[in-house]
Amino acid sequence: MNKKFLSAILFGALMVSSTGTFVSCKDYDDDIDRIDNTLNDLKSQIAALQTEVANGNWVTSVTPTEGGFTVVFKDGKTYTIVNGKDGEKGDKGEDGKGTEVAVKDGYWYIDGEKTDYLAVTSEDLKEVKVPYINEEDGYWYFYNDKGEAEKSPYKATGAAYAVNDGGVFTLYMPDANGVMQTIKLPTAASAISSIEFLDNDYQAIKDLNEITLLYWDAAATTEWKGPRGNISNNITTYSTDLSGNNNVLYTRIAPSSVDASELAFSLIDTKDNVASIALAAKKYDGMLTRAAENGLYDITVVPGSYADGGDANKLANQFLSSGANKAMALKPATANYRSLFNVKVIPNKQTTAPLTNINLNGNYVTIVGVDKTTGVAYQTKVGQEVVVSVTKECNLYDMYLSASEEDKALFGIIFSEDGRSFKATKSPDNVTDATIDLEVYTLPNIGGNSNIKKTTIRVEINRTLGEATYDKQTKQPNKTNYSFLVSADKLKASLSSDLNAWYASVKTDVNVLQNIYDDEACTVISDLGTNGGATTNMNNKQVAVTMNVDNDNQVTPANIATKLNYLKFQLDINKTVKPLKIGKTYYAKLSFVDKTSNIELNYVVVPFELTKPELNTILVKESGVFRDGKDLAQAYMYWGDATTKVTGKSYYQSNYYIDRAFTDMQKKLSDAKMVTSPTFAIDDANNVLDAEGKDTGKKASYFASIVNPVPSSTNRAHVSLKEDTDGNGSRDVAGYKKDLNVKFTGAYLDVTGDDSWKYAKTYQFRVMSPILEGEAVAANNVVEVSATGRTKLYKENIWAKTYNNDVKYDIFAKGKAAGVIEWYRSDIANVTFSTGNKNVFEVTVATPTVPVAATATAPAVDSYIEVEGVTENTAKLKVAVDDIWGYTLNSSVDIKTTLNTGK
Repeated sequence: MNKKFLSAILFGALMVSSTGTFVSCKDYDDDIDRIDNTLNDLKSQIAALQTEVANGNWVTSVTPTEGGFTVVFKDGKTYTIVNGKDGEKGDKGEDGKGTEVAVKDGYWYIDGEKTDYLAVTSEDLKEVKVPYINEEDGYWYFYNDKGEAEKSPYKATGAAYAVNDGGVFTLYMPDANGVMQTIKLPTAASAISSIEFLDNDYQAIKDLNEITLLYWDAAATTEWKGPRGNISNNITTYSTDLSGNNNVLYTRIAPSSVDASELAFSLIDTKDNVASIALAAKKYDGMLTRAAENGLYDITVVPGSYADGGDANKLANQFLSSGANKAMALKPATANYRSLFNVKVIPNKQTTAPLTNINLNGNYVTIVGVDKTTGVAYQTKVGQEVVVSVTKECNLYDMYLSASEEDKALFGIIFSEDGRSFKATKSPDNVTDATIDLEVYTLPNIGGNSNIKKTTIRVEINRTLGEATYDKQTKQPNKTNYSFLVSADKLKASLSSDLNAWYASVKTDVNVLQNIYDDEACTVISDLGTNGGATTNMNNKQVAVTMNVDNDNQVTPANIATKLNYLKFQLDINKTVKPLKIGKTYYAKLSFVDKTSNIELNYVVVPFELTKPELNTILVKESGVFRDGKDLAQAYMYWGDATTKVTGKSYYQSNYYIDRAFTDMQKKLSDAKMVTSPTFAIDDANNVLDAEGKDTGKKASYFASIVNPVPSSTNRAHVSLKEDTDGNGSRDVAGYKKDLNVKFTGAYLDVTGDDSWKYAKTYQFRVMSPILEGEAVAANNVVEVSATGRTKLYKENIWAKTYNNDVKYDIFAKGKAAGVIEWYRSDIANVTFSTGNKNVFEVTVATPTVPVAATATAPAVDSYIEVEGVTENTAKLKVAVDDIWGYTLNSSVDIKTTLNTGK
């Protein structure tokens, strides 16, 4: 067995239930490179592999090496495992069997030759019963239809062998005593634990998924020279039209660490019959309308051919049962895990296969079969890849390109292996722009020599003065009509000795932007607007680039040689329709043309990416409000915000103004040009928690609303607690001290046309009164009064604290105006005192008196209350502080009545 053949059969190993591949090893004439961490003995080798498997690692390849196998895991670790005992070489001639053992058409094949042994299945496991090499005699043993192992006449070619069964490699290795040791090594396919189909936005699970399979009873060909070769007799060709939404399986595969794009996929019916078409997965690399998810793939049918034995409907019948479409499931070709049976393949027999137009790099050139040799049909440059396609790719069986031997040699024309692209690698001289006649050969899926078409297209290959790709420019715009400068040094350096000639020839007074692309090769035009149905950015002109002296002045033909300093990018970001995206790399291709002929002289590519500031730099949380770095605002109401009284009441609405939670919120929103898009709204996605973290079972909208949801300097957004949450007509401010969910949404620069510009974050607001969350305090923790008389108590004896223990305030009267007592705090409405035990003391002056100013004849009298002792003891003096929002702090201090104390 040679190495090349081994590699081919290993990569072609197929799944159990349809195919299984088994490879055995012997000594090789060619040396295989050794790896650094080859282990010393079979026991330690197997232990090392078992450790990798236990740690969740899986195998990407198992390759035969001398006396064993080289195993490569997904993290790049490589192990070589070799026999503990030298295996005997297989006999020459007929007994030298066992290089490759596989299932085909329900029978076992050895080295490609069909045996008489059926691929027997286990009814319990629904799997093919795997043949094995007997340790004692070295022969292959197969299972008969009774499930009994039978010795075959085929002797294995080596002592060690591997089985790829259901996505798991099993290595069989004899140890030093000749005892066969085994280790199971899972592959990526076997690691798959979930396959589910989504809608084409990757948002919701899709219960029914349909694929329309186009198929043709293809006529044989004998004259085709393309990569796929001639179409034989009795062949069905098939493909899908990927321009339709029904022919892509938008798939989420778990775990996301599995790279499903490296796997082949199949469809099976409920009886485990595998359809004769293959599917391939392509990683989804677009942007989602919500947070991007891992493990997303577009899975499509790989166009192919099927030997139908003369029955043109044989392939189609694999997807039908009694005329109805079967329910199919998707599975990796080399593993047993499958999706739900929610895929339907709808066969659609075709009798024609029009290819329509030929396009070069996406640009229409001519109709298939119609030569375009008058004038120049397409222009390209030396080194630029040109991809050739047809409009109806689903109808195309194969394509290849050609040119005259003279042109191929003169321009160094290179054609891709798949026959779909070419590029010129050299120019014949430094002056002449020349043309070639590109020959495009096409064969549609309907087949037949008469349908082979040759289309000749005249292509002009222009000399390249210079090309360059800049380092990515990362910019954060501060307005939609934002501009930035890029040094012109790299452009000038790319022109080298041609720079002076370029100065004399280049057109200066133009927008040099050719287009904006999604890829570095500049083949996929970014979708930034529409123009006649063709995707292009030039319609809404979000980007323009000029050659500049400085930010304000473009170069002129007279000063370009001395003043070309910058390439100025001028952005005019469309706020609502397909704006440039945040966080996406765009490739701006700048094309510089001759001022007389307008033929491109050279180009440069400038990648750029736009960013936006982090939300926490716009909504900057006040550390005294948001504590411990959390998103919970300790939202204490402020008396200065109390402007609206509850209807029919003397107290104010319980409102917390959101801008008090964020530093300079309105200014920072204004600086970010966020005027119309910022919104605060009640978020009912989750239930509200109380201050102890318990679930209230209610949504935030039950407890509160947002007033002025779009904040401004005059209409400030605020959380307003509902006064009657249960609707019974009495006051029930149940939202007080609940963690109310409030969601902020907004778009940077008010660009709302793409989610990448948007912000969304939910905060919790725990609305409270600073008075209610405080307490009354007595000097030295207890106030002593007379047990036999009356005692006046002043602010030096009793005071209160807010929720912040460091904030002390007086609860005695400050004065009186317009018949209303004034308090030291503007959020106090009233204060009253009462006894906690009339048998210890009575309160004879319950409301603090209004202080009296000093006169010429009398001293000042401070505000006070008065108590009268009854017996000698200690009791509570109750303190009730009403705030302006209708809440009452009920607190108390200790009063001790003693003899001979009073004032």
